[in-house]
Amino acid sequence: MIAAVIKSLQKQPMIDSGDYGYPPSTRRHDYVLVLLQLLWRMRFDLLVLLLITVLVHQNWIPRNWTANESVVRIMGIAASIFLGFRNTQAIGRWWEARKLWGSVVNVSRSWADSLRAHLDSSRPPGRQERKLLRLQVAIIWQLNFQLRNFWQRDLREMQDQLLQDLKLPSTTNLRQLGQLRGVWIGDLHRQGLTDGFGRLQLMQVGNACTDAIGGLERIRNTPLPASYAVFVRLLNWLFVLLLLLYFHDLGPDSQSRFGSVVIVVLFLMAERIGAYVEGPFDADCSSFSLPLDSICLTISHDLLDHATDHVQHLKSDDPVRWT
Repeated sequence: MIAAVIKSLQKQPMIDSGDYGYPPSTRRHDYVLVLLQLLWRMRFDLLVLLLITVLVHQNWIPRNWTANESVVRIMGIAASIFLGFRNTQAIGRWWEARKLWGSVVNVSRSWADSLRAHLDSSRPPGRQERKLLRLQVAIIWQLNFQLRNFWQRDLREMQDQLLQDLKLPSTTNLRQLGQLRGVWIGDLHRQGLTDGFGRLQLMQVGNACTDAIGGLERIRNTPLPASYAVFVRLLNWLFVLLLLLYFHDLGPDSQSRFGSVVIVVLFLMAERIGAYVEGPFDADCSSFSLPLDSICLTISHDLLDHATDHVQHLKSDDPVRWT
């Protein structure tokens, strides 16, 4: 019986409405763009590598610096271990930041639902509800701007207009907006628009948003220890130098020299990727950073629908071109 049902379902055609969008995916032709973004960021490293390669092949580096095969292997293992640990921590920071932004999205939706649930339906709370929804949208955009210390000009103008609608100066910071949320929740209770339980629920939602914001600020302001980053970088460059010298001593075989350069570039890329992913709030909108504008636009649309021009800003679903 079950097999017959499964078989009948398999025969039914899939309907693709396209109404809900599609999961972001990196198209194959975008792999080149990812590589170009990485190489552009590494341009100074590649210039230093080119200089070292020239020095090695011109025999301008002392011969007693050359290490035997065992030393090169040991250094390669050490570099791999430290690179692996550092990159794992960097990816962990990136993923934690993404989960916290996911919490901000959920909290923002809960904020809208809680307002509609707890405001007194016997009184006209529409103006107060719209004001508090706009306040939440202003909070998430201000969080976006302060984490990156960067913004698109049109989005900054939209944020200024949003603050103006709330009768707030454009210099209002994130902490001031959070404090204002607590004040306005108290005003709802004093005006009789919500009862004590409703005020408690709204404060709990607001506190959950504050907790997520604190986690994001911690990730931004506390990178991995600089001493560890410097050590890994120096260890990687030392291994690169020893590897180039080792392959140079094998002889003038062009294939071995080409292979050494490829291996060296891959090690440099691995080290640099960890350094770039460690900061998920970069301003260059590359594939290494989080799609903050896209996340904030989603929240704006969920809370305000088309009541604001925020949703008119074009965004990309391609993770290579995230902004």
